[in-house]
Amino acid sequence: MSKRSTRLFLMVAITFLVTACSGPEAKKAKFFKKGSTLYEKADFAKARLEFKNAIQIDPKYADAYRMLAMIEIKEGKLKAAYGLLLKTVELNPEDLDAQYQIGKLLLGAGEIDKSLEKAELILKKNAKHKDGTLLKGAVYVAKKQISTAIQYLEAAIASGITDADAYLLLASAHLQNNNANGAEEALLKGTAANPKSVNILMSLADLKLRQGKVDDAAKFMRQMMVVEPKEHKHGIALAQLYWETKQPDKSKTVLKELIASSPQDQDLRLLVAGFYITKGIMEDGEAQLKEGIAAIEKNFKLKFALSELYANTNRVDLAIETLKAAMSKGNNLSKPDLVQINTTLAKIYLVRKDLATAEKYADEVIKESPKNIDAHFTKGSIYLQKGDGPKAVAEFRAVTTENPKFATGQIKLAEAHLLSKEAPLALDVLKNAVKADPESRELLRSLSRVLAAQNDLKQAEEILRKMLAKNPKDLEIYSDLGDMYARAGDLKRAEAQFNEIKRKAPDVPAGYVKLSELYIVQGQLSKAAAELEQAYKRNPNSWRVANDLAFIIGESSRNANDLDRALSLAKKAKTMNPDEPSITDTIGWIHYKKGDFKQAMELISKIQVASPNNSVFNYHLGMAQLKAGKTAEAKESLKKSLASKERFFGKEEAEQTLKSL
Repeated sequence: MSKRSTRLFLMVAITFLVTACSGPEAKKAKFFKKGSTLYEKADFAKARLEFKNAIQIDPKYADAYRMLAMIEIKEGKLKAAYGLLLKTVELNPEDLDAQYQIGKLLLGAGEIDKSLEKAELILKKNAKHKDGTLLKGAVYVAKKQISTAIQYLEAAIASGITDADAYLLLASAHLQNNNANGAEEALLKGTAANPKSVNILMSLADLKLRQGKVDDAAKFMRQMMVVEPKEHKHGIALAQLYWETKQPDKSKTVLKELIASSPQDQDLRLLVAGFYITKGIMEDGEAQLKEGIAAIEKNFKLKFALSELYANTNRVDLAIETLKAAMSKGNNLSKPDLVQINTTLAKIYLVRKDLATAEKYADEVIKESPKNIDAHFTKGSIYLQKGDGPKAVAEFRAVTTENPKFATGQIKLAEAHLLSKEAPLALDVLKNAVKADPESRELLRSLSRVLAAQNDLKQAEEILRKMLAKNPKDLEIYSDLGDMYARAGDLKRAEAQFNEIKRKAPDVPAGYVKLSELYIVQGQLSKAAAELEQAYKRNPNSWRVANDLAFIIGESSRNANDLDRALSLAKKAKTMNPDEPSITDTIGWIHYKKGDFKQAMELISKIQVASPNNSVFNYHLGMAQLKAGKTAEAKESLKKSLASKERFFGKEEAEQTLKSL
């Protein structure tokens, strides 16, 4: 062969090799390998893309379908996983791993006989298939064929199948046979064979708890902490065990040990703080967050959690201060962190009725994240409070376009349409939302309210009665019915519904509060006061009950002592919810009753600015202004109080006073 021919042959050979290495088979193998690596790292989103790329090259690539199914199983999407597994075995019936996964899913769905068919199919093809063997044992346990299950599983273990699942299944069979000793023996053998099996240790701890042996249970939970030192949930579970068994000191010791093991772990600090907060020990939760902030340089999560704690315990100024401190220079916050802070600040200022500041922060969020649902929802709520229906519609439309299944967004969109005097559109929004989610309790309640407001009482009542038929214990539906009858002027039926709440739940304040509201509208203050005294007796820590009782006592007071008690109750409500404007109104009105018109005017004017169309605030402000000698201002305030058709206590006095002016 000539040199030229040799070179030509080599070039052809190299070209062939390069083409082969970069051909479809190589490409799909590369995608599959990369997907498998990502799957092992639990990066399921990226792994899914790689397996799909492999399938695009080879639509009959059974292994890729099986791995897609495994991702769906990991994400809890079992129906999708089942479909993918069926596709896998259709393409490759010999894929026993896929057959096993189908058998497991069938067993979980209660299709026991079909699961057994899969187990036998696997074992027919491979009598020593470990997973197939265990699947068959699980079927025996599920069928409650206990003797057969025990004999079969013991034989499987003797044959060399010593996986944790084998011992767990055997223990389960013994427990079904009421043989706790047999279950314990199986689990102890299992942990000897699988010393790092957390599931076996967890089962041993659970078994000891059933026997009331707390110290033994704690011992196994300690072993779980050793086996998986980075899984702090085990330590939290042990702390919970000690707490539930009235050993708070041991519980706190475990939590301190956890913190000492990973002092720079923000998530752990949050877990520990959350533990204390859920137990009602707010000061310890707050201390944990503060200690974490001091110890960890990058501490945004902790600062945000601390701000939430302050907000939830009515220390709103501290919440705002903490959030603003988190935004200060040098903290190097990510864009999502800044969006989260601004979103929260917008919500806080909205609750405080500082609409201008709330809108400023919401706009900051939308500037960075134009489709942010929380920010658009906040802006929509701002426009609702301002009485600007069209702008509220636009904001809530943005919310529901982005997330059509967000029920509260649909409800608020309907409210915005009502504010814009577009009742048919409000009904359309809610009817379509209910059609998409017919079981949504809140959507159905909202639809009934809108129907009642449009005087379609028959359909509104029908909706509520159907809801009660499904859940006769739903007290809020009785309340909705009572409210509907009250708005329609049928006060007797309303009273009957509220009395039904009292009958069904005599220790819950709700029925008493609703009856008091009904009696207030009718001017029956002594009856209203009696109901509220009962509500206050049952829940003295409700700001709403304390505030309403203060208002009633102030209205029906006959001496200075009554007014002093009313003021004391209102101030107590204020400590529980400092930013609630109705409490400020009550305090101001009591000052009016005490003859301190200047103080009354100063207090009520502050909340009237934030809610300029509130009938009650305008009525109270107008009366205080009149007594303070500000006749022109009083006249304007009283006109505003009567601008709507809303019924409120004192409306007749407002009308008469305005006429006299």
